[in-house]
Amino acid sequence: MSRGPLIDYGRMLELLQAEARLLVAAAQGAPPDSPTVGVSGRTLGETVRYAGDLCEDVLSWLGASEEAARRWTVPNDPTIGQLTSRFALRLAELLEQLRVRSPEDPCPSWCPVDRTVRFWARHVLHSTTVQRVDVQTAAGVEISPIDEDAALDGIDETLRVWFGHRLNALGIVPSKKCSVAVSSGGRNWLVTTGPEVAVVDGSDVEAPAAADAVVTGVPQRVCLWLRGRLPNHAVSTGGDPDAVAQLWGLLQVCTK
Repeated sequence: MSRGPLIDYGRMLELLQAEARLLVAAAQGAPPDSPTVGVSGRTLGETVRYAGDLCEDVLSWLGASEEAARRWTVPNDPTIGQLTSRFALRLAELLEQLRVRSPEDPCPSWCPVDRTVRFWARHVLHSTTVQRVDVQTAAGVEISPIDEDAALDGIDETLRVWFGHRLNALGIVPSKKCSVAVSSGGRNWLVTTGPEVAVVDGSDVEAPAAADAVVTGVPQRVCLWLRGRLPNHAVSTGGDPDAVAQLWGLLQVCTK
C-alpha cells in the first residue's frame, strides 16, 4: 500500500462536507427506529449516533484540544433532531481541524503504513458516505449518487486498508487460498487470500484474468457491494463463487 489515495486532500474535505449534509437532510423527520438495509444491523437513529461517535473518535486520534475532543453525553432515547444536531456540530469541528492541518502531518492511526492526517480524512469520508446511504435507505428516500472518483477511492480504501491491513490486525486467517480480481471504472485490483492477505493494484498485475474469480461493475455499485450495502446481483461476478463469497464475508468482518 505504498500508493496514496486516488483523490486529493482538498477534494476529500469537499466531499465529506457534502456527504454530511445529505445524511442530515435524509435523517430529518425520519423515524429513528427505521431499520437500515445493509449489513450494519443498525437503525436510522443508531447510524446517525455512530456517525457522531466516529467524529469524536477521530478528533481524539488527531490530538485535538481537550475541549474540541470532549465527549457529548447523549440522552436516553434521544430524538432524531438531537442526534443530527450532534453529528452536524461534531463534523463541523472535525472539518475545522482537518482544514488547518497538512495532510502529511504525522498522526497516530491503526494502519501501520499510513499514520498521517490524510488517513483520517479519507477514513471519515468513506465511512460517512456509507452511513449516508444507510440513512437514506432507512428513511425511504432516493439514494444520492456517489461521485465516480469518490467511489473508486472508496473501493481502494476498502481493499487496501480495511482488507489488506485490518484483517491481519484482527488475527483472521482466510480459510481458502484464492484470488479475486476486482475491476471498476478502468481500474483493477487483485486480492489474494491465504495465510497472508495481500492486495495488489491492477497496474502491477500482468494477467488479472488469471484470478480464481472476478467482480466487476460501475464504481458506486462495487463500492457499496464491498461494504455489504448491495446484494450480489448489483455487480457482475464470474469464476469460483466460493472465492467471491469468501472475499465478501471477510470484508463484512473487517469493515465493522
